[in-house]
Parts: sequence; structure tokens; C-alpha cells
Amino acid sequence: MRVARFCSSRFADERERPRVMPIQSIGSRPPIYLIHDLLGDVDCYRGLAGALGPDQPVYALLSFSSDLQGLQSIEGLATSYLTDLRAIDPTGPYILGGFSFGGTVAFEMARQLEEMGEETILVVMIDSWTAAADCKLRSREQLSIVWRKTREQGLLYLASKLRNKCVYWTHRLRNIFFNLTGRFCRGLHLEPPSRVYLALLEKENRRAIRAYQPRVYHGPVLLAVCSRTWDVLSKRQNPFFGWDVLAAQRLEIHGIDAEHMSIMEEPSIREVAQRIKEKLTALDNVEKMRAK
Repeated sequence: MRVARFCSSRFADERERPRVMPIQSIGSRPPIYLIHDLLGDVDCYRGLAGALGPDQPVYALLSFSSDLQGLQSIEGLATSYLTDLRAIDPTGPYILGGFSFGGTVAFEMARQLEEMGEETILVVMIDSWTAAADCKLRSREQLSIVWRKTREQGLLYLASKLRNKCVYWTHRLRNIFFNLTGRFCRGLHLEPPSRVYLALLEKENRRAIRAYQPRVYHGPVLLAVCSRTWDVLSKRQNPFFGWDVLAAQRLEIHGIDAEHMSIMEEPSIREVAQRIKEKLTALDNVEKMRAK
């Protein structure tokens, strides 16, 4: 069920605000447009902007409450965000990107631009994934893995699995509570508390990711993936996060020594920024060679 409109005044205020927010507006290079993460956050890009240097303009696309209304699919969000982006930069070419959920939306935006015959210089995806990247494992396979790894690593392995399960269920139960609170607020036509709204946004964005059926994109893609990941028994993860079949022609993958929640922090973010700068320089050199 889609989340209902909570407060018309909030939407009215948001319609008066631009969606595209400057993080670093100065610089001579083509700007990078970064899409918010799973929880609608764009502050995570401030460190990246600083690491990219003073000559690289960086803008972020914000999430509004109205995004929970009717556009909550990756394709719908990408179309809506392109409308807002082209309102301030109608001609491009564009550099698009984002962390986690934002990278997936950026990929779809670039694909839609390609479909319209327009160019995207580069798509930057930071630890972004698609639902197709995960293969569900049967219970027998999971038990076999637990037994094998316990024999190899001992009781420390079982302790780490128990700790991860506790973190998972704590987050799961918290979100169940927040979603029930959101339904209660909706029934009374009340604006939900900010933590409840974030839980609703996360739920809808996760649903959108699971439903997304990406199509092939032919432009250059830079994928920065975390080399330190949780050991999840319920599924087998594709090491390319599912993007190898969608952008295989011009896909470049770099492993970053970080976990998902630390890749946007120091020192990992500097390595991500360095990879982006190297890729943009390489693409720029290719264009200069073509122009000769």
C-alpha cells in the first residue's frame, strides 16, 4: 500500500523549494549531480565534494515527502528527477551518481537520457545494487555453509553471525513499529515524526529497488563496491552487484576497503573521489583524441 499524503502544508512548502541543491557550486569542470540515498540523505556527499577538489562542482537531488506519492518506482523517480535537473541544466551533458539507492536511480536516469538520444558523461554508483544481484539459498544450503564455516573458523564465526542477526532484527522490529505508527498518523491525518517518515521512505525505496527491472545502458559506468561485506547466509551475492550484464561494455569496477556504512566516510571517501577523478580524466583524454 502506498503511503498517503500526510500534510498538505509540507507539500506546499516543498513545491516552493528547488530539488537540486548546490553542495559545491564553484569550479570549471562539468558538474556532478548526486541522487539522495535510501533514507533521502544528501549530507553524505559533502565529504565527497571536498575530496573531489575545489574545481569540481557538486549538486545533490533532494527527496521530498511527495516522492511517496505515485512516483515511488525507480523509473518514475528517475523521470521526475530528470525534469527537475533539466529545469536548471537543460542541455547537459551530465555526470550522474549516487550512494547505494541513489546510484541505482542515477543509472536509470542515464538510461532514460540515452533513450532520448542524449549523452551522459559518466554514471558513478557507490555500493549500489539491484535485486537481480542476489540469489536466494535454500535452508539446506544455508545450514551446510554454517557447518563448513564453523569448522573452519570456530565459535567466533557463530558469535559474529549471532551479533549480525541481533542487529538485523533490531532494525527490522524498529521499522515495524515505525510503520505501524505511520499508519496511525495517516488514519488521523497527522504529520508523522521525522523518524517515522524516514522509516516509511526507506520501506518504499526498498520496495522500489526490489521491483526495478533495469535495462541495458551503453554509456560509461564507474562502480565502487565495498570489499568488506556482511556474511549473509540467506542469499548468494553477485560480485558485480548485478551490473555486469547491464553495463558490461563500459563498466569499470573498483573495490574499496570499507563497509557499506563507512564508504562515504574518511579515509574511504578519498579513494572513491580519486577513482572518479581518474575516470573523468581518462574520458576527457579520449574526447580530446577524438577531436583531433
